[in-house]
Amino acid sequence: MLSILIPVYNQNVVELVKSLQKQCEALEIQFQILVFDDKSNDDTREANKSLGHEFGVNYVELSENIGRAKIRNRLGRMAQFKNLLFLDGDSIIIRDDFIAKYLEREDQTFLAYGGRVYQNEKPKDQKLILHWKYGATREALDVNKRREDPYLNFQSNNFMVKAHVFKNLQFDEEVKGYGYEDLLYAERLRALNVAVSHIDNPVLHDGLEPAGQFISKTRNAVMNLVELNSQGYLNNVRLTNTYNKLKKYGVLNLVIRYCLAKERNFVKDLQESSNPSIRNFSLIKLLVYHRFLTDQKL
Repeated sequence: MLSILIPVYNQNVVELVKSLQKQCEALEIQFQILVFDDKSNDDTREANKSLGHEFGVNYVELSENIGRAKIRNRLGRMAQFKNLLFLDGDSIIIRDDFIAKYLEREDQTFLAYGGRVYQNEKPKDQKLILHWKYGATREALDVNKRREDPYLNFQSNNFMVKAHVFKNLQFDEEVKGYGYEDLLYAERLRALNVAVSHIDNPVLHDGLEPAGQFISKTRNAVMNLVELNSQGYLNNVRLTNTYNKLKKYGVLNLVIRYCLAKERNFVKDLQESSNPSIRNFSLIKLLVYHRFLTDQKL
């Protein structure tokens, strides 16, 4: 009935898997949990190795890192059941009826996204605050807000899709590294008239990254976006819309000059402040987008 698919990279997923296993067993459903490790470090692999002995769990260690899109596609191809539940390895299950909530939708929708939330308390580690604040304000949207634009508000961290839908529409393996592969997937769903249903069934995001690493990954995501734009994709996402709107009203150069003058201060604030500005983070993203778009050296 349900295949739960978890790609792993340097994440201990033992508790995540056991909580999912417990819920499936309580519901007395047919299930499998596929955990594919994308060439994590030795400590992670050692921590997760015991999953290979758990009932209903298939734990596989890949010999090379194949990336976010390829590993999801491989998991989908290996799944046995008609419902595929994709979960990121940095998820924590916070609802006792998490699996049941998804199964309520199995006859009503081809794809359902459950959402994500972040911890309520600000992290004690100052380096993690930027990621936490950005996630809490920009990603942890309630279900009604997500439904305002179902495709733009889709993320790949926590969704269930019918196996036959995923067979016909998989993640684009040309997207390298981190960033925008989920929105590209959503855009293709829209093109095929596959509805994205949003439900109130979030997981807690547990993978906060230090500010420097988070900024670096965001740069990679923006680079992906520019490349996808050049191919005719994702020209209607928030960053491109903002950029084009500034250009339309003739103020783009003014904003870019302001960002250049403040860039060093912005980055310092994002990395060192106990209350980093998400506005400044957005301006840095805009500047990076402009640089990639105009082939300027970063």
